[in-house]
Amino acid sequence: MQDRMQSDSRLLGLAYGAVFGSLFPLFFFAARSFARRSRGHEIADQVANAFLALRPKYLEAVLGNTAQVLGLPASHPEVERVSRDMVRQHARAWVDFFWFGQRDPGEALAQFASIEGLARLDGAIADGRGVILLTAHAGNYELGGLLLRGRGLRIHTVYKPDRFEAVERLRERLRSQGGVIGLPVDGLGFSTLPLVKLLREGELVGMQGDRDFSLNGVAVPFFGREVPFPRGPWELAAMTGAPIVTSFFTTDEAGRFHARFGEPIHLRGGRGERLAEIEAGLRAYVADLEALIRRHPSQWYCFYPFWDDPLRI
Repeated sequence: MQDRMQSDSRLLGLAYGAVFGSLFPLFFFAARSFARRSRGHEIADQVANAFLALRPKYLEAVLGNTAQVLGLPASHPEVERVSRDMVRQHARAWVDFFWFGQRDPGEALAQFASIEGLARLDGAIADGRGVILLTAHAGNYELGGLLLRGRGLRIHTVYKPDRFEAVERLRERLRSQGGVIGLPVDGLGFSTLPLVKLLREGELVGMQGDRDFSLNGVAVPFFGREVPFPRGPWELAAMTGAPIVTSFFTTDEAGRFHARFGEPIHLRGGRGERLAEIEAGLRAYVADLEALIRRHPSQWYCFYPFWDDPLRI
């Protein structure tokens, strides 16, 4: 989002830095004192509404994405309702991350109403090749680390740092408290050697699969239009033999969490078959993601024109 939608104005950048640099620490410390988690959600809703009023270009991008997902005109009332709800859900996800990240992990685990596919994950881990947990910017993926920690597992997560340092410091602090080891990348390419080493040691590596930051992805159909998805996780799986397990975390209307781990996807063909296997695996992941978004259209967070990426024009 940030690279694609940020303004060229240095003054505006400084203003954003000041706002986010104070707003996120404020939420972080306030989350300790909220008597009710729902109080944090109420404040998050107000912040989300103010953001949309002040930054209409983001609302325009969200409306366009939601229209593609729902198959409706961007002017349709349902598109606007879902779009505004998405921004509120995103703000609430941050509150939940701050709330549960500063409390006993058991409190977060108690909020998981369903966990599907744990046996699939355990089987993939037992294979001894490491596991690539492939998620997306959907639901509350940050809480996945707490779930794994509660089962005695740790995960190394590849992420693109937030351009606001105050935000990233807080996120990294909470991740580490949840047993997540962060592996920052700049989106321009990075050595895969540390990831190969971790997987060969049987470790878990978490990656996002729905943002092609390197601009060299594989185009596959997604809600009726082709769009590139990153090939990095799939190249890594082909290189190491580690299976890819999709992992999605969503929230229901009662504020409870739901986790789902998919069937392990193995890329075991020879070098000549690698591209075909990568494309087949990627299509399976995208189909799984599309099904998730159809069920929860307001829990897929994308604030730039996904199908008309400004960096590709």
